[in-house]
Amino acid sequence: MNDITNKQSSSTKPTKKPYSAIKKKRYGLIGLASALVFFIAAQVAVTFYVNLDTVYKHRLNYNMFLEDKSSIEVVVEEMANKIKREKLTDYAILIGNSVAWGTNESSEHSLGRYLSDLATTSETDKLQAVFNLSAPSMMAGDAYTLLLMLEEHGVKTDNVMIGLSYSAFVEPKPGPRQVFWLGDYLRKLDPKVFSDVLPHLEQNQFKYETGFKYFEEQAIENVFHRLPVVKYKEVIPEYWKQKAEGTDLLGDPRAWNEKTFSEKWLADPQYLSFFNPEPFDMSESNWGVYFMNRIAEHQEGKRLFVFVSGGNGELSKKEVTNPGYVDNLSKIENYFTSKSVPYLMMQDQIDPNLFTDHVHLTKEGNELLARFVWDRWTGKEA
Repeated sequence: MNDITNKQSSSTKPTKKPYSAIKKKRYGLIGLASALVFFIAAQVAVTFYVNLDTVYKHRLNYNMFLEDKSSIEVVVEEMANKIKREKLTDYAILIGNSVAWGTNESSEHSLGRYLSDLATTSETDKLQAVFNLSAPSMMAGDAYTLLLMLEEHGVKTDNVMIGLSYSAFVEPKPGPRQVFWLGDYLRKLDPKVFSDVLPHLEQNQFKYETGFKYFEEQAIENVFHRLPVVKYKEVIPEYWKQKAEGTDLLGDPRAWNEKTFSEKWLADPQYLSFFNPEPFDMSESNWGVYFMNRIAEHQEGKRLFVFVSGGNGELSKKEVTNPGYVDNLSKIENYFTSKSVPYLMMQDQIDPNLFTDHVHLTKEGNELLARFVWDRWTGKEA
């Protein structure tokens, strides 16, 4: 009888104390709340950490941009923040390719630095800042897209300088896409223009996605890219990597005649395509013309200036003296004249000894180019 009673009392005994279960749940909630607080704190800390100096020094951090094209948005956003914070009202935007960016030289010796120095210290026609949004391989289509991006972020495009090369008007067969970097942004910002250029982009390795997969990816991107830890995933590592290296130099800054350029390099199709002498069609079937027309329309009532970089008159003498090349340069000049767009043709304007290769410049060359651009911008003789 006692055994039965003991068994019954043993079976009715609770296996765990109620307080223990409550305690575990409480710890779980505290842990979850702590994780949430840490997550929010991390977002805030990262946001405060990143500023324009993190992503830009006379030009954007190219390695960062190369790792993640969307980092261009961070540059534009931080530029807009600086303009708002410092109440800047009179500034210029420079958009160009590797020459304007400053390949083979550090940011301290780049066109952006020298041009900014001239603009901010000038006694007349002074500007508060010159923001350089150039990048290697940037085309006229990228420049147009950037103008739309700037306005979307509240950055005025009243003063715009565009840096092009001869190759911007060379027909790609195939060749570099005329919206080399920012096709996905153009798709959102100007669907009509994107639709026009899409066949060309697809012929040149542009990844065009449609349907549910595309919209799913866009939805995920829009949600997660708003999180600072995702948004700045390449920004902060590339910033610290550059700090550790102690330089943002990309390429060899020595003058071209201190280097060796093999016959194979000079016969490379990519090199030769840069100077392609085949006659230019300066109608809108030429994508360089098409996008310059869009840029001119966008800048109507605003200030627009274009400079076309020149080729090395010694290293590339055979190419730049070709009658077809010379005739095409005249066509480019006639085009800008017909559009009433102030321009500067730089072929044979800079000593060949101030080139680092067929088109990029030494620090002295960049400084001289800045003087040419600024003098033309202000209406002075170069």
